[in-house]
Amino acid sequence: MALKKILTPISDVLDKVCSVLIVIMLGLMVIITTAQIICRTWFTAITWSDEVTRYLLIWSTFLGASVVYRHSGHISVTLVQEKTPERVGKALRVAVHGICFVLFTVLLVYSAKYCGKLNKTATTLPIKMKYVYLCIPISMGIMMVHSLLMATEEATKEVKA
Repeated sequence: MALKKILTPISDVLDKVCSVLIVIMLGLMVIITTAQIICRTWFTAITWSDEVTRYLLIWSTFLGASVVYRHSGHISVTLVQEKTPERVGKALRVAVHGICFVLFTVLLVYSAKYCGKLNKTATTLPIKMKYVYLCIPISMGIMMVHSLLMATEEATKEVKA
């Protein structure tokens, strides 16, 4: 299917980029927190460390959700899909990815609107909060790509007779 050929490399690149960014963010969180502990114990506390760590955690959480979704790692109830005939289970899996796509689309639209209206500045850092919350529409857009691909993959799978 043409859609699958287009979406697969896009989804793979997004997944790889998110995975690398998450590792970098988690590494930065460890470094910043360690530096904060050392500075607080023997020197003067770093005033911005808690805020930066919190924002890195928010970004890594949302980007991580997209990586986990792509690899079907979220908790799911599959009892109905497993107990029904294979064709029905396949249709249910496609429907679940379709519903997820709709949910991600709604969240993308409303979070983008919210980010557009947000003009507050962070407490200790000179950055706009809209850049912190931008992780939501970005991750929703990524998950939209993943859900469309996963629905397409599921729909084109062969069903055993």
